[in-house]
Amino acid sequence: MRCKHCDARLAPHDFWCANCGKQTQVINKDLSAWASLTKTWQKYLPHKGVNIPAAAFAIIAGVVPILLLLFLLNASGHLNLSQDQATGDLLLNLLLMAAAITVFLPMLLLPYKEVCAASGHSLVFKNLLHSLRQYPRYLFLSVISVLFFVIIYLICFGLPKFSSDPILRLVWIVLVNYFLALFLPVPVLMERLEASPWKAFKISYKNFHVVRWQLYLLALVLILINLAATTLAMVLLLFTLPLSWFAVRDYTDLLLKYEIIRKYK
Repeated sequence: MRCKHCDARLAPHDFWCANCGKQTQVINKDLSAWASLTKTWQKYLPHKGVNIPAAAFAIIAGVVPILLLLFLLNASGHLNLSQDQATGDLLLNLLLMAAAITVFLPMLLLPYKEVCAASGHSLVFKNLLHSLRQYPRYLFLSVISVLFFVIIYLICFGLPKFSSDPILRLVWIVLVNYFLALFLPVPVLMERLEASPWKAFKISYKNFHVVRWQLYLLALVLILINLAATTLAMVLLLFTLPLSWFAVRDYTDLLLKYEIIRKYK
């Protein structure tokens, strides 16, 4: 393989040309998130029915409780995060919303344990039940993730009577989108590298910057697919949730295959 900019010879997994320093076509061609998702869909489609029980469990134990708690918080006025209230009320509302998400979010992440153990694209329900013992580990992952959103909200939006600069609203949008790309491979890294949630975050931050846009694209597509399924008919999540798990696994495995975690000299 040769560099399209300077025609220098490249190794198969070179992300940057050693001669001209420009990015090679590996990122947009071999490591295309969209191409990986397409391949996953083709492999997942014949086995979609097998994954329904596991997806149903994740929906009942994760999606439904989160939506129900958010609905109750909104009905009781505790979903209000506006600046026209007392500081204590804002912090209480933020804490309640964070807790509601943190407790049940692991139920949507636990399947990664068995998805990474599976060789194909089938997730057996009884195997998923075995992964429940990993709840504390994924709870820690949820705590880190939700805490990040709480912190950036307080920094970018401020507190009542101590509001931040309006430009930080745009910074908040950037940080939220950046976190999507940063978080996406973390559950798979936890399993593949037997890493703690915090270490997996550090690995993703340090080593995956070269494909951050590809990770963001995959995260955005999967979020839109699942949001559309939730809005149109929640039963569609029975098909889109397992697809998301396998898509993230397959793309992260592809990155590991291409030795993206390595030291450059």
